[in-house]
Amino acid sequence: MICIINCGTMFLKNIQNTLDDFSYENVVVNIDDIQNHNFNNYSGIIITGGPTKLSQIDYKEFIKPFEFIKNINIPVLGICLGHQILGLLYGAQIDHGELISKDEQIEIVHDDPLFANVDKNMLFKKEHSEFVSLPIGFTLLAKSVSCDNEAMKHENKYGLQFHPEVSGENGKIILKNFLNF
Repeated sequence: MICIINCGTMFLKNIQNTLDDFSYENVVVNIDDIQNHNFNNYSGIIITGGPTKLSQIDYKEFIKPFEFIKNINIPVLGICLGHQILGLLYGAQIDHGELISKDEQIEIVHDDPLFANVDKNMLFKKEHSEFVSLPIGFTLLAKSVSCDNEAMKHENKYGLQFHPEVSGENGKIILKNFLNF
């Protein structure tokens, strides 16, 4: 069973449909209900994207409910805003830039099972205007022309700045790889 923490993404159904395609049951927990939920019984957690601009709010209060991520030993995948939340939990810096809303070439710079059976350079959907630096203790997995930290990893916690759930076959392969951890 996979838990999807919904941060307000417009791509929730895409994530759920991909999980259904791979026969993974899922439960959606809205961001406002995190503190009232027990996450220990899931085989993985996906933190979605969303419209929140972390550089424009008190992000320390916003990410506080996610502190439990540091203490669980199940795989976590942060997508877009979820990627930024993971980064900030571990000390990254947030930066605001121009909106990027397009398919962009992503370059894998470090081999990892998350990218098994995916080309080293491929197009992925991007829909964001904020970026996080690479936190201490994380490994940089991918980058692009517009973003130095497209993918990162710390133990079994992964962050993707791009959206695999709306990026065709390569995106589905990445999600399937995550589900198999």
